[in-house]
Amino acid sequence: MALKLDNSQPLLIPLNDDADSRELPRVTVHLAIADVELESAMLSLLGRNARFSVVKGSIGYAAESDVRLIDEPPDVDQQRDLGEISPPKLLFIGLDWSDESMVEAARAGAWAYISESADSKDLESAVCGLVESQGSPLLKQIAASEVASRLLLGEFSAIRDDTVEVAVEPNPLKNQEIEILELIARGEPSKSIGDIIGLGEQTIKNYVVKILDKTHTHNRAHAAAVASQRGWLSPLEDM
Repeated sequence: MALKLDNSQPLLIPLNDDADSRELPRVTVHLAIADVELESAMLSLLGRNARFSVVKGSIGYAAESDVRLIDEPPDVDQQRDLGEISPPKLLFIGLDWSDESMVEAARAGAWAYISESADSKDLESAVCGLVESQGSPLLKQIAASEVASRLLLGEFSAIRDDTVEVAVEPNPLKNQEIEILELIARGEPSKSIGDIIGLGEQTIKNYVVKILDKTHTHNRAHAAAVASQRGWLSPLEDM
């Protein structure tokens, strides 16, 4: 792998550019990882595959990337100030495969989750699967786990301290937007949602854009989490 340390040249271009890799679309991955050792490990794993171009650190926010790897919740205000036209999908790297870790990733607005113990094949599968998926692999994982589902719902529906004054936010979503967001919360992609409610895939995508705008969120997983937290969606077990 050829690595230039000059910050003006952030892309890492692997040398093992075999024919099979050239036939596949390239994937740009932004490493926004706080842990230096973890960043180095992910860089080593991704750098072995000619399909990936890797951008590191803060300079990566100025590049158009497909997937952003994070190991802690991002600063939402900072992300909004970046004004990225098409923000990359977030892949959260956690300590283990526990339900608690997956719920933490969902709170961070991640689309997918992987453990620090992942090898190069696991990481490649997670990154490429996220690029190719229109739904949220993480929400599907959580929906499939009764423990994780209850953790997420319990956190969002936790009783607040009565001594603390909480401003109630009115639901800005229309009935059909709520129906679509509930299906998103189950991990359904746009095409499946369209088939379920009888609308075209592009129409569903247009609805999703409106939902993100109304909820002031950055991606589908984040929108579903915010709407659940504010009580705008039905309990997951009722969906």
